[in-house]
Amino acid sequence: MQKNDLKPLEDIEGALAESRPFGDCDYIHRCTWRYLERRMEMLKEHVPSAGALLDAIRGASLERRYRVLGDAAVRGAVHDALGQYKLGIGYPRVDELDAVFRDALPFLAVQQGDTPLGAGDRGARRLGEAHHHGWIHSGRLVDTSISRSFAALWESAIPGLVLKEPTERERLALRDGVRLLDALLPRLARSALAHTHWVVVADTPAPAPPGLADFASMTAAAIFGVIVLSPHVIRTVWSAAEHLLHESMHLKFMDLEQTHSMLREGYRAASSPSIRPAWHRVEPDGSYDWPVNRCLTVMHVYTTLALFFRAVEQRAAELEPAFGPVGDLDPVLEARRAFDRARFLGRELERHERELGAAGKRFVAWLRQTLDAFDPCPAPEGSDAHLLLDLHDREAASPRDELAAGGDRRPPSLESSMPSRRGR
Repeated sequence: MQKNDLKPLEDIEGALAESRPFGDCDYIHRCTWRYLERRMEMLKEHVPSAGALLDAIRGASLERRYRVLGDAAVRGAVHDALGQYKLGIGYPRVDELDAVFRDALPFLAVQQGDTPLGAGDRGARRLGEAHHHGWIHSGRLVDTSISRSFAALWESAIPGLVLKEPTERERLALRDGVRLLDALLPRLARSALAHTHWVVVADTPAPAPPGLADFASMTAAAIFGVIVLSPHVIRTVWSAAEHLLHESMHLKFMDLEQTHSMLREGYRAASSPSIRPAWHRVEPDGSYDWPVNRCLTVMHVYTTLALFFRAVEQRAAELEPAFGPVGDLDPVLEARRAFDRARFLGRELERHERELGAAGKRFVAWLRQTLDAFDPCPAPEGSDAHLLLDLHDREAASPRDELAAGGDRRPPSLESSMPSRRGR
């Protein structure tokens, strides 16, 4: 496509935020609710409280369904109960599952404004005032069945990270990050953040566990609706906005993966073909190789971040008086990296098309068409040399940046920390 033929960024935002089946968050939520209701129907003969909760859900308002079925502890209990009673996967705290369903019931009342997990977090604050704005976890929970369920999910999925109480400055940076996303890309901000019910700030103990030394932000496959951020990535409003969008798009994909045929029948990440991103160093243990399902979600994120950085490039000067300086963020460079990496993953996913389901094939084609519509200077098809050069430049710059920043450099903005575990 010629540069003059590129679509306006507003059109790209509309495609990523509102098109069906992969963009429209309201449509995806309805699919997710149907998915969960079908599974609760399967459970009610084993767990009576699941049947009672299902009946209440069907009579509840859309807002209450959104809050309760989006709750990490409730969704986790549905999957754990399904494993216990239908898949032969033993769960050590069966009584807790019944308690979670029973204790979630009151939150479906029309007059109730809280969420199941939120009732146990008395210090939680909202990300904003809009319907789709979730909560910032305070790092402290009172003892309830819901909070115990969440703690068990956390310990199982992210055992190396420690919940942290956000400082007032960090809370403000997160709220301002949401306002910045609303200013830059209002439709995409809503479509992404609507999948994020909780933002958790967490840190690594010293010494950091293996694989978490460079932790910046992450989602976990077993914990739906929750993103985890390091304090390092919310030191500026611009970085907070970037990582909120980044991880929210991973959550959006998790909902798509559960409700659409993104992968072939019988796909397992453990036996998936591996794709080695050309911008990663080669490790003997293959620790930087990705299975096909991870490449799908990361391609989705990179395409979205390419749009984010293009919007930052165009509007940074206008928005800096309200949100502070962009600092060492180079939106032109970051957009180019996002474009190049998304295109690389698109080519690799087409090579492994047999691992995709019908929706997954359509998803990859849609993302590639979207990239074509707004990438101003794509590399020649099949060329990867620039990705290797980017790896060289980043590794050469790393020690220099550490010295210049006194060990306090900006974390890599485009490296997904999402664990490859997709155990559910």
